[in-house]
Amino acid sequence: MSVSAKPGTATPENTYWRPLRHFNFYRATLALALLVLFRQNILQGFLTQTDRQFFLVACIAFFATSLYYLYAEFRRKISFSTQVIAANTSDILLIILLMHFSGGLASGLGMLLIVNIAATGTFLHRRESHLFAALASFGVLAEQTYNLLNSISSAGDYSNAGILGMVFFATSLLASILGNQLRESTALAEARAADLLTLEKLNDDIIQSMRTGILVVDEAGRIRLANDSAESLLGNLPMQNTPRLIDVLPTLHQRLNEWLANPRMHHKPIRQQQGLPDIQPGFRPLDNNKGSTLIFLEDATQLNQRFQQMKLASLGRLTASIAHEIRNPLSAINHAAQLLNESEMNVADKKLTQIINTQVQRLDRIIQNVLQLSRQEPTQLDAIDLLPWLQKFREEFCSAQSLGEQQIEISVSPADTRILFNNSYLHQVLNNLCGNAITHNNKAPADIRIQLTAFHDEQNQPCLDIIDNGPGVAAEQVEQIFDPFYTTSPKGTGLGLFITKEIIESNRARIRYFPVTGGGSCFRIYFLEAVPAGLA
Repeated sequence: MSVSAKPGTATPENTYWRPLRHFNFYRATLALALLVLFRQNILQGFLTQTDRQFFLVACIAFFATSLYYLYAEFRRKISFSTQVIAANTSDILLIILLMHFSGGLASGLGMLLIVNIAATGTFLHRRESHLFAALASFGVLAEQTYNLLNSISSAGDYSNAGILGMVFFATSLLASILGNQLRESTALAEARAADLLTLEKLNDDIIQSMRTGILVVDEAGRIRLANDSAESLLGNLPMQNTPRLIDVLPTLHQRLNEWLANPRMHHKPIRQQQGLPDIQPGFRPLDNNKGSTLIFLEDATQLNQRFQQMKLASLGRLTASIAHEIRNPLSAINHAAQLLNESEMNVADKKLTQIINTQVQRLDRIIQNVLQLSRQEPTQLDAIDLLPWLQKFREEFCSAQSLGEQQIEISVSPADTRILFNNSYLHQVLNNLCGNAITHNNKAPADIRIQLTAFHDEQNQPCLDIIDNGPGVAAEQVEQIFDPFYTTSPKGTGLGLFITKEIIESNRARIRYFPVTGGGSCFRIYFLEAVPAGLA
């Protein structure tokens, strides 16, 4: 006989193993208690000499079967329904024997069968539980009939046996109803638990696959959760064992404290060292977890690229509409200044016309630079072998600037380093940076030195340092050198480094400025690495 379950409901094998273990402990405890009572001679008044021996054998058998079913439940080598059926069948038989050897219904041991009937009604379905109620009733009546035939009891005891049988069936019916409700409730709870587990796994998968970095920091400043994007943005730092945020990134911990003090404040990107991307933090309190904060981390470079596309689109529309209108009057002014310069004028007037020409040329360069920004198209990245490319660039640049090739030192380690960058844009970037190293140098042209040093940083990311021996950049100006129209030279437009940075970021790279000990400037470009030529 097997126990079936309706689709979508929990089976006894999944739900009732622990209650079955408790029931087996109850059976073993009951058998042991009967043995103790027997050994203490408490039951001697109910037992004859012959009955004592049979009662002891039945108690030992009861205790032995209880231990066996405890072992079977622990090992689970026998199915749940088989154990329930076998255990209750043996219990009914042994309890009826114990009842018989202790004087029949008058001993009251028959009442112990109610527990077994209730257990079958809880563990099994209604048909099986009613079968056991019938089996127990039949056993009680059979025992009473045997006693009557052997003149041990009177016919009036049949009414007690019948009442006990009715109690068995009533117990079976009630236990079956409660058991069915329990099974349905358990099935519903397990279904909802399975749904919750599925949703939890789905949420975890979504969080881990998000491009936005996610951190959950508790009130004590410890990181309780970090997705893969957050670990990547922070340099693949280990996030196990709930590390403290201040140990992982002190600047982010400081920003968190500032946000807690003023939730309305706007946060600038956090600059990281060792070639890691700048990160843009965002903060939000977790309502269902008092004191915890949800931190969003965005790659500021990617954000800048998005803003750049929007900015370039706006610049394109703007410059397309006004460039022609601006250049026409500039050309007229420049032409008029040239005509004035050819006429007979005193020295002061000639100096004024020269100023006009200089400023017109400067305005024209600004327009050209803005037009260049607005005309940038989506960048096609090229795989570039850095060492031969730099050697060729040095030859062309030195020829154009009338420098000796020994004035530009090249070092690439390893020599087969390959990067991803648009070839023409890389030429423009290095031409701008090396040109600045000459323009802003306070030394004689023959004393100018430029170092082009390529290497891999701690994150194994290819980098290129452009180092000069000029005066360097003042500390208070470092934060502004990449801002548009910021310049310290009266002849500059303030767009050179801004354009350079925009071009570099459009090629999915980054640029940083580092001061050089003893004077000089170092602009470091972090590139994407291309597949080595031998593996391509």
